[in-house]
Amino acid sequence: MSRGRRSTRREAEHEQLLRRGTVDHYRDTALYDFEYADRSNDLSWYRKLARERAPTEPILELGAGTGRITCPLARDGHSMVALDSMKPMLAALRRRAKAEGLEGSIRTTVADMRQLPIPDASMGMVISPFNALMHLYTWQDLLTCFREVERVLVPGGTFAFDVELPDLEWLTWDEDERYAVTPFTHPETGAKLVYSTNHRYDPGTQVCHIKLYYDEAPTPGRRFVPPPQPLKLVHLAHRQVFPEEIRLLVATAGLRLESHTGDFEDVALGPGVQSQVVVARRDEGETSSEPSPTPST
Repeated sequence: MSRGRRSTRREAEHEQLLRRGTVDHYRDTALYDFEYADRSNDLSWYRKLARERAPTEPILELGAGTGRITCPLARDGHSMVALDSMKPMLAALRRRAKAEGLEGSIRTTVADMRQLPIPDASMGMVISPFNALMHLYTWQDLLTCFREVERVLVPGGTFAFDVELPDLEWLTWDEDERYAVTPFTHPETGAKLVYSTNHRYDPGTQVCHIKLYYDEAPTPGRRFVPPPQPLKLVHLAHRQVFPEEIRLLVATAGLRLESHTGDFEDVALGPGVQSQVVVARRDEGETSSEPSPTPST
């Protein structure tokens, strides 16, 4: 096979992995909610920031998912615009909002974070919690998104987000081993299952391709041995975003970095920190007229 054909094949395989890695993990919304039900430190942080920065202005959430952050903010009295590219996630969000009597405070929109269907200077705050921006797989995609955020923010408006701090040791773990082996019961089907995971990091693209395995649980007293074929295999693609890259992208997009700390505890980035927590602001002044570049594909 010629070098050109090999390169084309690799690129096609990479694109296929990215497509799967963007949607697989978000199809089973009940399982998604079950897996992250105990995550709360980010919610407390975003609620506090919203009270301080946008007490009366609308808030746009990028990658709103099933509403784990959206609904509590709406309950606090904020007018929310919940944006996501996955229809099943937003359908679950609407069900949650209806059950909690919050429909009038939340508007959902299926859209790409790189092309926001939002008027200029109309949002007091834009948030992107829980690694949503790690599904933008190139620096061009991230910059396009950040410029769109700058466009839709009111002068002085706040952009807040969190992404993982790359763990160089974790990224090099053996991709053939299974990690985080955990027995659980599916919240809807009641099936007894075992969850495990492994991953492969591509340093050329900065994308970590994660595999989430779901297998039948062994009978009581027996040790779990991964079968040749899993009951279910879910792909998750996360682009690693390094601290200096974030600082450059924020500045290039015309935003002003206010804080860049760790784990929602205002600690310095360093060993043991899992999340980079970023607060940036649009400068006071006229609405930006600079067009966003065309998103990369």
